[in-house]
Amino acid sequence: MKKSLSGKERAVELELVRARAALERQSLTHNVHALGQELKPAAILHAFFPRLTSRRPSDWLFQALSLGRQYPLLASGASALLSGVGKRRRLWRVAAGLLLSWQVARAMKK
Repeated sequence: MKKSLSGKERAVELELVRARAALERQSLTHNVHALGQELKPAAILHAFFPRLTSRRPSDWLFQALSLGRQYPLLASGASALLSGVGKRRRLWRVAAGLLLSWQVARAMKK
């Protein structure tokens, strides 16, 4: 059996419950804000390609040129992708090229 609380003890317990609820609301607000920041396109890109997002666009171009010189098949495939006819077919080719280049970049990193 629970013994009944005095008025002061009940008031203290009620304040503790209110404080805990306020902390949970604050934590929820913080987590929702953090989730919104993580779902921005730049944050998603940084999550998948952390080294690429820290570079300038000129560094990207230099990297693409060096990959093209090192792997001529990759450059040939990229030019074939860009010269294709038909929008839907071209999108599939671009997606396949991006996947291939991502795998090559990952392999180079190791």
